[in-house]
Amino acid sequence: MNIHNEDINCKECGKRLKRGTLYCTRCHIWNVGASGFDFDQHTVLLSDASITNVERIQTDGLVDHIFGGGIATTSVNLLAGEPGSGKTTLCLQLADWVATLTGKEALYIANEQDASELKDTGKRLNLKNPKLIRVVKGMGGLTFDLGELLMRFKPCLIVLDSVTKWSGEDLEMQVVICQRLKDYSVALKAPSIVVNQVTKGGDHAGLNKMQHAVDMCSLFEVLHENEVEISSKKTLRRLWSTKNRFGPAPEEQFYAMTPTGLIVIPKEQAEEENLDDEEEPSESE
Repeated sequence: MNIHNEDINCKECGKRLKRGTLYCTRCHIWNVGASGFDFDQHTVLLSDASITNVERIQTDGLVDHIFGGGIATTSVNLLAGEPGSGKTTLCLQLADWVATLTGKEALYIANEQDASELKDTGKRLNLKNPKLIRVVKGMGGLTFDLGELLMRFKPCLIVLDSVTKWSGEDLEMQVVICQRLKDYSVALKAPSIVVNQVTKGGDHAGLNKMQHAVDMCSLFEVLHENEVEISSKKTLRRLWSTKNRFGPAPEEQFYAMTPTGLIVIPKEQAEEENLDDEEEPSESE
Protein backbone atom coordinates (compact mmCIF):
# COMPACT_ATOMS: atom_id res chain seq x y z
CA MET A 1 0.00 0.00 0.00
CA ASN A 2 1.91 3.00 -1.27
CA ILE A 3 0.72 6.06 0.67
CA HIS A 4 3.97 7.83 1.56
CA ASN A 5 6.88 9.00 -0.56
CA GLU A 6 9.77 8.89 1.96
CA ASP A 7 11.53 6.23 4.03
CA ILE A 8 10.23 6.10 7.61
CA ASN A 9 11.17 4.30 10.83
CA CYS A 10 8.86 1.79 12.47
CA LYS A 11 7.21 3.50 15.41
CA GLU A 12 7.51 0.31 17.49
CA CYS A 13 11.03 -1.02 16.90
CA GLY A 14 12.67 1.74 14.87
CA LYS A 15 13.44 -0.41 11.81
CA ARG A 16 13.87 1.60 8.64
CA LEU A 17 10.97 0.93 6.28
CA LYS A 18 11.31 1.29 2.54
CA ARG A 19 9.42 3.96 0.70
CA GLY A 20 5.80 2.96 0.13
CA THR A 21 5.84 0.35 2.95
CA LEU A 22 3.97 0.68 6.24
CA TYR A 23 4.21 -2.94 7.44
CA CYS A 24 7.21 -3.84 9.64
CA THR A 25 8.42 -7.42 9.12
CA ARG A 26 10.41 -7.32 12.39
CA CYS A 27 7.66 -6.52 14.89
CA HIS A 28 4.72 -7.26 12.58
CA ILE A 29 2.76 -4.07 13.02
CA TRP A 30 1.26 -1.59 10.58
CA ASN A 31 2.68 1.89 10.95
CA VAL A 32 -0.62 3.60 10.24
CA GLY A 33 -0.25 7.33 10.70
CA ALA A 34 3.53 7.14 10.77
CA SER A 35 3.97 9.04 7.53
CA GLY A 36 2.84 12.36 8.93
CA PHE A 37 0.71 12.86 5.82
CA ASP A 38 -2.05 15.50 6.10
CA PHE A 39 -5.03 13.50 4.88
CA ASP A 40 -7.47 16.34 5.57
CA GLN A 41 -5.96 18.24 2.64
CA HIS A 42 -6.72 15.35 0.30
CA THR A 43 -10.24 14.40 1.34
CA VAL A 44 -13.57 16.18 1.31
CA LEU A 45 -17.00 15.47 2.72
CA LEU A 46 -19.51 14.74 -0.01
CA SER A 47 -21.74 17.47 1.41
CA ASP A 48 -18.92 19.99 0.96
CA ALA A 49 -17.87 18.95 -2.55
CA SER A 50 -18.37 21.59 -5.24
CA ILE A 51 -20.73 20.91 -8.14
CA THR A 52 -19.56 21.64 -11.66
CA ASN A 53 -22.23 22.28 -14.25
CA VAL A 54 -21.91 20.01 -17.27
CA GLU A 55 -21.33 22.02 -20.44
CA ARG A 56 -23.51 20.64 -23.22
CA ILE A 57 -24.24 21.12 -26.89
CA GLN A 58 -27.96 21.11 -27.58
CA THR A 59 -29.12 19.60 -30.85
CA ASP A 60 -32.59 21.08 -31.31
CA GLY A 61 -34.12 17.92 -29.91
CA LEU A 62 -32.37 15.44 -32.22
CA VAL A 63 -30.63 13.59 -29.36
CA ASP A 64 -31.04 15.98 -26.43
CA HIS A 65 -33.40 13.76 -24.45
CA ILE A 66 -31.36 10.59 -24.58
CA PHE A 67 -28.13 12.43 -23.77
CA GLY A 68 -29.64 14.08 -20.71
CA GLY A 69 -30.25 17.58 -22.06
CA GLY A 70 -27.63 17.75 -24.81
CA ILE A 71 -24.27 16.18 -25.58
CA ALA A 72 -21.65 16.84 -22.89
CA THR A 73 -18.75 18.65 -24.55
CA THR A 74 -16.08 16.41 -22.97
CA SER A 75 -17.87 13.12 -23.55
CA VAL A 76 -17.05 10.05 -25.62
CA ASN A 77 -20.23 8.28 -26.74
CA LEU A 78 -20.52 4.77 -28.15
CA LEU A 79 -23.20 4.27 -30.80
CA ALA A 80 -23.92 0.74 -32.01
CA GLY A 81 -26.44 -0.71 -34.41
CA GLU A 82 -26.91 -3.19 -37.20
CA PRO A 83 -26.05 -2.24 -40.79
CA GLY A 84 -28.78 -0.04 -42.24
CA SER A 85 -30.12 1.11 -38.89
CA GLY A 86 -29.18 4.73 -39.62
CA LYS A 87 -25.97 5.30 -37.66
CA THR A 88 -24.23 7.19 -40.46
CA THR A 89 -27.34 9.28 -41.11
CA LEU A 90 -27.55 10.24 -37.44
CA CYS A 91 -23.84 11.05 -37.25
CA LEU A 92 -23.95 13.24 -40.36
CA GLN A 93 -27.00 15.10 -39.09
CA LEU A 94 -25.27 15.66 -35.74
CA ALA A 95 -22.06 16.81 -37.42
CA ASP A 96 -24.01 19.25 -39.60
CA TRP A 97 -25.97 20.63 -36.66
CA VAL A 98 -23.01 21.10 -34.30
CA ALA A 99 -20.86 22.63 -37.05
CA THR A 100 -23.63 25.05 -38.00
CA LEU A 101 -24.20 25.95 -34.34
CA THR A 102 -20.55 26.56 -33.51
CA GLY A 103 -19.25 27.77 -36.85
CA LYS A 104 -16.37 25.31 -36.50
CA GLU A 105 -15.51 22.19 -38.46
CA ALA A 106 -16.74 18.76 -37.42
CA LEU A 107 -14.27 15.94 -38.08
CA TYR A 108 -15.64 12.72 -39.58
CA ILE A 109 -13.10 9.86 -39.50
CA ALA A 110 -14.46 7.57 -42.21
CA ASN A 111 -13.14 4.04 -42.62
CA GLU A 112 -16.44 2.39 -43.49
CA GLN A 113 -17.31 4.62 -46.47
CA ASP A 114 -15.45 6.70 -49.00
CA ALA A 115 -15.72 10.48 -48.85
CA SER A 116 -17.66 10.51 -52.13
CA GLU A 117 -20.23 8.11 -50.66
CA LEU A 118 -20.62 10.31 -47.60
CA LYS A 119 -21.03 13.36 -49.84
CA ASP A 120 -23.79 11.58 -51.74
CA THR A 121 -25.55 10.78 -48.46
CA GLY A 122 -25.08 14.37 -47.32
CA LYS A 123 -26.75 15.68 -50.50
CA ARG A 124 -29.72 13.39 -49.88
CA LEU A 125 -29.97 14.69 -46.32
CA ASN A 126 -29.82 18.31 -47.49
CA LEU A 127 -27.07 19.14 -45.01
CA LYS A 128 -26.83 22.86 -44.34
CA ASN A 129 -23.05 23.14 -44.03
CA PRO A 130 -21.15 20.31 -45.76
CA LYS A 131 -18.25 22.78 -46.05
CA LEU A 132 -17.86 22.54 -42.27
CA ILE A 133 -17.64 18.74 -42.20
CA ARG A 134 -14.08 17.56 -42.79
CA VAL A 135 -13.82 13.90 -43.80
CA VAL A 136 -10.70 12.00 -42.80
CA LYS A 137 -9.91 9.39 -45.45
CA GLY A 138 -9.43 6.29 -43.35
CA MET A 139 -10.53 3.45 -45.60
CA GLY A 140 -7.02 1.95 -45.70
CA GLY A 141 -6.20 2.86 -42.12
CA LEU A 142 -4.55 5.99 -40.73
CA THR A 143 -0.90 6.60 -41.56
CA PHE A 144 -0.54 9.51 -39.13
CA ASP A 145 -1.12 10.18 -35.45
CA LEU A 146 -4.75 10.81 -34.53
CA GLY A 147 -3.81 13.29 -31.82
CA GLU A 148 -1.82 15.46 -34.22
CA LEU A 149 -4.78 15.44 -36.60
CA LEU A 150 -7.22 16.54 -33.91
CA MET A 151 -4.95 19.29 -32.59
CA ARG A 152 -4.37 20.51 -36.14
CA PHE A 153 -8.07 21.06 -36.92
CA LYS A 154 -9.52 21.48 -33.39
CA PRO A 155 -13.00 20.25 -34.39
CA CYS A 156 -16.26 20.97 -32.60
CA LEU A 157 -17.31 17.31 -32.90
CA ILE A 158 -15.41 14.09 -33.59
CA VAL A 159 -17.06 11.14 -35.33
CA LEU A 160 -15.25 7.83 -35.68
CA ASP A 161 -17.08 5.52 -38.11
CA SER A 162 -16.15 2.95 -37.06
CA VAL A 163 -13.96 1.74 -34.18
CA THR A 164 -14.57 -1.87 -35.26
CA LYS A 165 -13.11 -1.30 -38.74
CA TRP A 166 -10.15 0.64 -37.37
CA SER A 167 -9.09 -1.89 -34.73
CA GLY A 168 -9.77 -5.06 -36.73
CA GLU A 169 -9.32 -8.13 -34.54
CA ASP A 170 -7.42 -6.22 -31.85
CA LEU A 171 -10.13 -5.70 -29.25
CA GLU A 172 -7.73 -4.07 -26.78
CA MET A 173 -7.02 -1.42 -29.42
CA GLN A 174 -10.68 -0.41 -29.33
CA VAL A 175 -10.29 0.42 -25.65
CA VAL A 176 -7.13 2.44 -26.29
CA ILE A 177 -8.81 4.38 -29.10
CA CYS A 178 -11.73 5.36 -26.86
CA GLN A 179 -9.36 6.36 -24.06
CA ARG A 180 -7.33 8.55 -26.41
CA LEU A 181 -10.46 10.18 -27.79
CA LYS A 182 -11.52 10.99 -24.23
CA ASP A 183 -8.26 12.87 -23.66
CA TYR A 184 -8.78 14.98 -26.78
CA SER A 185 -12.51 15.53 -26.20
CA VAL A 186 -11.64 16.99 -22.81
CA ALA A 187 -8.79 19.10 -24.19
CA LEU A 188 -10.82 20.45 -27.13
CA LYS A 189 -14.26 20.43 -25.46
CA ALA A 190 -15.42 18.52 -28.51
CA PRO A 191 -17.61 15.44 -27.92
CA SER A 192 -16.82 12.21 -29.74
CA ILE A 193 -19.29 9.81 -31.33
CA VAL A 194 -17.75 6.35 -31.76
CA VAL A 195 -19.66 4.01 -34.06
CA ASN A 196 -19.57 0.33 -33.11
CA GLN A 197 -21.05 -2.93 -34.36
CA VAL A 198 -23.46 -5.16 -32.47
CA THR A 199 -23.27 -8.81 -31.56
CA LYS A 200 -25.81 -11.40 -32.69
CA GLY A 201 -27.53 -10.84 -29.36
CA GLY A 202 -27.95 -7.14 -30.14
CA ASP A 203 -25.36 -5.83 -27.65
CA HIS A 204 -22.21 -3.79 -28.21
CA ALA A 205 -19.44 -5.75 -29.91
CA GLY A 206 -15.98 -5.80 -28.35
CA LEU A 207 -14.71 -5.95 -24.79
CA ASN A 208 -16.72 -4.71 -21.83
CA LYS A 209 -13.72 -2.53 -21.02
CA MET A 210 -14.57 -0.38 -24.03
CA GLN A 211 -17.99 0.37 -22.60
CA HIS A 212 -16.33 1.35 -19.32
CA ALA A 213 -13.90 3.61 -21.20
CA VAL A 214 -16.68 5.77 -22.67
CA ASP A 215 -19.21 8.07 -21.02
CA MET A 216 -22.35 6.96 -22.81
CA CYS A 217 -23.44 3.75 -24.56
CA SER A 218 -26.40 3.69 -26.92
CA LEU A 219 -27.99 1.29 -29.40
CA PHE A 220 -29.80 2.25 -32.60
CA GLU A 221 -32.34 -0.22 -33.92
CA VAL A 222 -35.03 -0.63 -36.56
CA LEU A 223 -38.36 -1.40 -34.91
CA HIS A 224 -39.86 -3.32 -37.85
CA GLU A 225 -37.93 -6.28 -39.17
CA ASN A 226 -40.48 -8.86 -40.39
CA GLU A 227 -39.85 -9.86 -43.99
CA VAL A 228 -43.56 -9.58 -44.84
CA GLU A 229 -43.68 -5.88 -44.02
CA ILE A 230 -43.73 -3.45 -46.89
CA SER A 231 -40.77 -1.07 -47.13
CA SER A 232 -42.82 2.03 -46.26
CA LYS A 233 -43.29 0.65 -42.77
CA LYS A 234 -39.60 0.02 -42.16
CA THR A 235 -39.09 3.61 -41.07
CA LEU A 236 -39.31 3.56 -37.28
CA ARG A 237 -36.07 3.70 -35.30
CA ARG A 238 -35.35 3.60 -31.59
CA LEU A 239 -32.24 5.05 -29.98
CA TRP A 240 -31.81 3.93 -26.40
CA SER A 241 -29.07 4.35 -23.85
CA THR A 242 -27.69 1.68 -21.55
CA LYS A 243 -25.22 3.93 -19.71
CA ASN A 244 -24.75 7.67 -19.33
CA ARG A 245 -22.33 9.38 -16.94
CA PHE A 246 -23.88 12.75 -17.73
CA GLY A 247 -27.56 11.87 -17.54
CA PRO A 248 -30.16 9.25 -16.66
CA ALA A 249 -30.15 5.81 -18.26
CA PRO A 250 -31.84 3.92 -19.70
CA GLU A 251 -33.60 6.47 -21.87
CA GLU A 252 -35.04 6.22 -25.36
CA GLN A 253 -35.98 8.36 -28.34
CA PHE A 254 -37.92 7.43 -31.44
CA TYR A 255 -37.42 8.49 -35.04
CA ALA A 256 -38.94 8.18 -38.46
CA MET A 257 -36.44 7.56 -41.24
CA THR A 258 -37.39 9.75 -44.20
CA PRO A 259 -35.69 10.28 -47.59
CA THR A 260 -34.07 13.41 -46.14
CA GLY A 261 -33.03 11.97 -42.80
CA LEU A 262 -34.19 11.19 -39.30
CA ILE A 263 -37.10 13.03 -37.72
CA VAL A 264 -37.86 12.78 -34.00
CA ILE A 265 -41.33 11.48 -33.24
CA PRO A 266 -43.13 11.19 -29.89
CA LYS A 267 -43.02 7.84 -28.12
CA GLU A 268 -46.81 7.61 -28.23
CA GLN A 269 -46.81 7.93 -32.00
CA ALA A 270 -44.12 5.25 -32.37
CA GLU A 271 -46.02 2.86 -30.12
CA GLU A 272 -49.24 3.52 -32.03
CA GLU A 273 -47.64 2.84 -35.40
CA ASN A 274 -45.94 -0.24 -34.03
CA LEU A 275 -49.25 -1.55 -32.72
CA ASP A 276 -50.99 -0.86 -36.04
CA ASP A 277 -48.36 -2.89 -37.91
CA GLU A 278 -48.65 -5.81 -35.49
CA GLU A 279 -52.41 -5.95 -36.02
CA GLU A 280 -52.21 -5.82 -39.83
CA PRO A 281 -52.36 -9.31 -41.37
CA SER A 282 -49.58 -10.53 -43.61
CA GLU A 283 -50.05 -11.38 -47.28
CA SER A 284 -50.14 -15.12 -46.48
CA GLU A 285 -53.13 -14.80 -44.18
